[in-house]
Amino acid sequence: MSLDARLQSVIHHPLHQSLGVRDIQTEDGCGRLEFTADGLTINPAGMLHGGVIYTLADVCAYAGLLSKLAPDQEAVTHDLHVSVLRPVPSGQTVTVQSEIRRLGRAICFLDVSVESGGKLVATARVTKSIIPPTPA
Repeated sequence: MSLDARLQSVIHHPLHQSLGVRDIQTEDGCGRLEFTADGLTINPAGMLHGGVIYTLADVCAYAGLLSKLAPDQEAVTHDLHVSVLRPVPSGQTVTVQSEIRRLGRAICFLDVSVESGGKLVATARVTKSIIPPTPA
């Protein structure tokens, strides 16, 4: 499957669509996406739900890695650590960016930053296991 087709499958995934994700990008080991903190992404306190941050940090990490995977490789989350630094009120635009720190044959380490209103709101370290192609 081509990079573009794989990226389109991430963009059009029903969960990502329901969370309002837009503008997913992948280039040279970096990923980027945006969404607005509203609707399903808001917790009962009127702030961005922490679980959404975890989920979309993982999605953005995958998007960044996607640009470095061979067409017959895939990756799954091995480990995810997120630190939420400040709340995000409803209505704010949130930008998530990822960058590969180390890419090996079987594992990849990525750093993710989450920003809103010009401020860092969360950081994440994501480890992806790379699934080798299955023999034909």
